[in-house]
Amino acid sequence: MVAAATGVLFLLSRGKWTDPIIDIGSEWLWPDALAKGDLLYRDVVYWFGPFTPYFHAAFFLLFGSSFATLALAGAAASLLTLAALYASLRLVTARAEALLWTALAIPLLVFMRFAGGGLLGMGYRMWHAAAFTLAAFSVAFAHRKRRWHPWVAGALIGMGALCRVDWGLFGFVAMVSGLARRGPSSRAALRAGFAAGAAGAAVFCGAMAPFLIAAGPSAFMTESFVFLVGLPAESRRSGLAWMGLDRWPWGVWSWVYSAAVWISGYWVVEIVALRRSDPRAGARRLRPLLGALGVLACGAWLGLRSGSLLLGWVPLVCGASVAAGIRRGQRGAALVAFGLVGLLGSVRRIFDLGDFGYVAPPLLFALVCAAGLIRASVHGRRRPEARRSLERGLRLALGAVLAGVFLMRGLQYSVDRRVAIPGTRGFLTASPARARELDALARAIRARTPTGSTLVVFPDAAMLNFLADRRNPLRNKLYVAGYLRSQNEDQILSELARQAPAAVVVLDRPDGQEPTRVFGADYGRKVRKWIEERYDLRPVSGAAADPAGFPALLGFPRSPLPMKSDPQSPGPGSL
Repeated sequence: MVAAATGVLFLLSRGKWTDPIIDIGSEWLWPDALAKGDLLYRDVVYWFGPFTPYFHAAFFLLFGSSFATLALAGAAASLLTLAALYASLRLVTARAEALLWTALAIPLLVFMRFAGGGLLGMGYRMWHAAAFTLAAFSVAFAHRKRRWHPWVAGALIGMGALCRVDWGLFGFVAMVSGLARRGPSSRAALRAGFAAGAAGAAVFCGAMAPFLIAAGPSAFMTESFVFLVGLPAESRRSGLAWMGLDRWPWGVWSWVYSAAVWISGYWVVEIVALRRSDPRAGARRLRPLLGALGVLACGAWLGLRSGSLLLGWVPLVCGASVAAGIRRGQRGAALVAFGLVGLLGSVRRIFDLGDFGYVAPPLLFALVCAAGLIRASVHGRRRPEARRSLERGLRLALGAVLAGVFLMRGLQYSVDRRVAIPGTRGFLTASPARARELDALARAIRARTPTGSTLVVFPDAAMLNFLADRRNPLRNKLYVAGYLRSQNEDQILSELARQAPAAVVVLDRPDGQEPTRVFGADYGRKVRKWIEERYDLRPVSGAAADPAGFPALLGFPRSPLPMKSDPQSPGPGSL
C-alpha cells in the first residue's frame, strides 16, 4: 500500500517539488561543470563540502546532464536516507513501528513542497549529511557493541562533514554525548570518542587535502567558506532574524499549538486503547486532554493559527528526547544523540519552523525521537495487557496518520496549477506565464548566439543555462546576496571582462530573505552598472511578464562580435 501510494504521489507531484528560479538552477550548474572537467573550488566557487556536487556529477556522467538525472540522484539518495532512518529507528522501537515511521517520512519529507524534499530541492547537502549521520548513529549505538563500531561511525560522521561541515560538527558532538552516557566508564567513553574523532578527521582531511593543494588556501578562506571561517555579513543575515528568534511570540504559540494537537491525539489513543485493559489509566488522561483542547479552542477564538502544525513540535520533542535519554542512563544514549542533532540542526528556525528546504533533515531525527519517547511510554506500563493494548492502538493511530499525510500531500499537489516548462521533460514547472517567458528566453538566446557560446543569468535563475544549452564561463555561478558581495564584486567584474558572455539575463525580483534585497539596488550595484553599460537589456518580445511584476530582461552586447546565428539550434527538450 505504501509503495502504491508513493507511486501515485510521484505522478501527482512530478515537477512541482521546487521553484524553477530559486536555487535549483545552481544545484544543476555546479555538478554539470564538474562533469565537464572543472575542479571544485579551483574552477567553481562552492561554499560547502565536495561530496554532494561530485555525487551528482557521477550521475550526470552516467545518465546525462539534466534535471531528470538530478531528480534520479535525489531519489537514490532518498532511498538510502530512508534505509538509514529505519536502521536508526530500530535502535529505539520495534520493527513494525520502525517501518511505519519510515513510511511516514516519504510523504512528509521526501515529497515536501517548496524545495524542501529530497527529489529536487535546495537541501541536497543537508539530506546527504543527515543520511550519513543517521548511518553513523545506527552503528555507534548498535545493540551489540564491537570494537570497530566507533571507527566506522566516526568515518561516517566525516563523510557527513564532507557534505556540510556544520552538520559534521553537530553529529560528532551528539555522538560523543551519547557515547558518554552509554559507556560503562568514562575511560571507555573517552576511547570511543577518540576513535570516532580520529576516523572522522582522517576521512575529512584526506578528502579535502587534494582540493586545498589544487585550489590554494585563499579559495577556502575568502571564496568558499567551507571551514566556516570569515562568513560574509550578507550570508549571516541579521542574527536573531536568521534564527527566527525575533518572532518569538509567534514561535512560542507554534510550539504550544503543535504540542497540544499531538499530545491530545496521543491521549485520545491512550484512552480508547486502555478502555478495557486499564480504564483507570485512561480516565486519568481526561482532565489534561480537556485542558489541551481548551488551549486549542482559546487559540481559535483569539484568531491564532499555526502554519507549522507538523513542524512546530520539533524542538520540543528533541529536547524531551535529550532529557529522557539522560534520565534513562545507558539505555537512553541513542535518545540523547538523536535529540541533540535535531536541536542543533533546527537552529535555522528554532522558534518558528516552516515548510522550507532546511527543515526536512532535522525532522528525520525528530521522528526517531518521537518513536523512542512513545516506545518508552508504552513500556512504562506495569500491566502487560495494558502495554499490548496501547501498542496496538498506537500502531493503528500511526497508520491513520500515515494515510492522512499521504492524502494531504496528494491534495496539495493535485490543486497546484503549475505547468511543465518546455525542455525539462516535465521535471520543472512554473505558472503558465512564467513557463512561456522562460521558453521564449531560451529560444531567443539559442537564435541569437552560436552553439557553444556563453550565458550568465543574474542573480539565480541558472536553469536558463540548461534550457538555452549555453554554459556559464565564470567561476562564481550564483549571484544572490551573500554569494555576490562587496568583497568579491571586483573579482566577478574582472571575470566578466575577461570572458564576456554572449548573452546575459537579469531577473529583477526580491530574494525573499529578511531584509529583502534586490540585485542591482541593494547589492551588486557595480555588476549591474557594468551589464547595463555593455548590454542592451530588454524584455523578450512576445513573452508574458512575470505575474509578480518582475519580468526577465535579456541582454546582448551593444557592439557584438561577429557570430553565426543558430536559429535552428535544438534545445535540451529535443535531445
